[in-house]
Amino acid sequence: MNQIQIPVFVINLKSRTDRKQHILQQFHEKKEFDVHIVEACEHKNGAIGLWKSITNILQELINTEIDFVIICEDDHEFTKEYNKEYLFECIAEAKENEADILLGGVSWFTTMIEVSENLFWVEKFTGTQFTILFRKFFNNILEADFGNHDSADYKICSLTENKFFMNPFISVQKDFGYSDATTKNNRPGIVKEFFDNSVESITTFKKVNSFYQNKKDGIPPNQQFYSNVTIPTYIITLSEHIEGRIHIEKQFKGRSEFDITLVETVKHKIAGVGLWLSIRKVIKMAIENEDDVIIISDDCHEFPTSYSRDFLIQNIIESNEQQADFLSGSTYNFQAAIPVTKNRYWINPCLSTQFIIIYKRFFKRILEEPFDEHIVADRLLLDITSNKMVLFPFISTKRDFLYKTDLQNVAKTNMNSMFGDSFKRLEVIQSAYLKYRGITIDGIDV
Repeated sequence: MNQIQIPVFVINLKSRTDRKQHILQQFHEKKEFDVHIVEACEHKNGAIGLWKSITNILQELINTEIDFVIICEDDHEFTKEYNKEYLFECIAEAKENEADILLGGVSWFTTMIEVSENLFWVEKFTGTQFTILFRKFFNNILEADFGNHDSADYKICSLTENKFFMNPFISVQKDFGYSDATTKNNRPGIVKEFFDNSVESITTFKKVNSFYQNKKDGIPPNQQFYSNVTIPTYIITLSEHIEGRIHIEKQFKGRSEFDITLVETVKHKIAGVGLWLSIRKVIKMAIENEDDVIIISDDCHEFPTSYSRDFLIQNIIESNEQQADFLSGSTYNFQAAIPVTKNRYWINPCLSTQFIIIYKRFFKRILEEPFDEHIVADRLLLDITSNKMVLFPFISTKRDFLYKTDLQNVAKTNMNSMFGDSFKRLEVIQSAYLKYRGITIDGIDV
């Protein structure tokens, strides 16, 4: 590393003398930093002021030979885990992984992938109080549009896939009881809650990773075996919805891997209750039929052109060995996803019930789960179990019909767009997983 001291630019509103005093104390006697206090650009929209301050700093540095720079907000606070060696090791490792940014700590994030013991790739995050920006990323920020509804952290997320954070954190935000950049955080104690929740989420991610790493994975395909497999498949539909019935019969026509049973929807004045009662009805039928695994579909389900019988069956077998309770063919939204293999992801939440695989071990818990008129089926399934997965690429999309059935419990919206957004997110996560775990696309996961 050719920088003896790391240039640090601290953004501070001139009127915030308490914050200036705090941040100077944070860097006091830390000789590894060359600290500069930069007067913040004032704007009625604090987020715009912060972004302009960042771009002004980078504009001054664009013609220098600085490899990287730290931009700090004046509420940054070092944690007890900070030490100079740890910081420099993480910076060097981030550079080796072609990082554009490295964060000292995050107040919120969606999905992370462990690159090494202390370095984690991150999909989306908040928290720019201690941000290391690498030279190759400067122009991306300088050339970006920044609107009235943007924020610095979300904007940075959208500009690169090469973003990482350190764990354990070396930086959190001191709670001053107010925020100059994010007005919704103007409540004492809320900032500490955010960082505490992030640390807890990291612990959860590690536990999930550890659980699935200890399960058998990567079974070689056995196409001769797959050709003889049939899966009990219960399709929930209303007999009077002729269009849906015709559509779903076409979807499954000629697909011998599915043993089809049409199930009449349980009608109820509340859509969510009707869906849940229909699912319970199917589960009772599956118990009577002594099924070990079933597929529940509704008449809105549609197979994409990429659907593969072998892909489905292999993943059903592997998920069972990994003790999954249910496996979804897709999701139209999610908060976080953890790669279990390159094609299966532990997911929370999984918002889609038009094509789901449910294992026998989960039947009883579904029937025993209490519910009321406010039930949302996909969310309740997630509340019952933590062993849930989604397939990727998706093997199911949702067909929009003009009528509103008892199974549709979502507001009118462009479902294809929502599935598409989830697909794009998982595509990015899959790419990072393959890259940082050294997994080949055509080979078996390692």
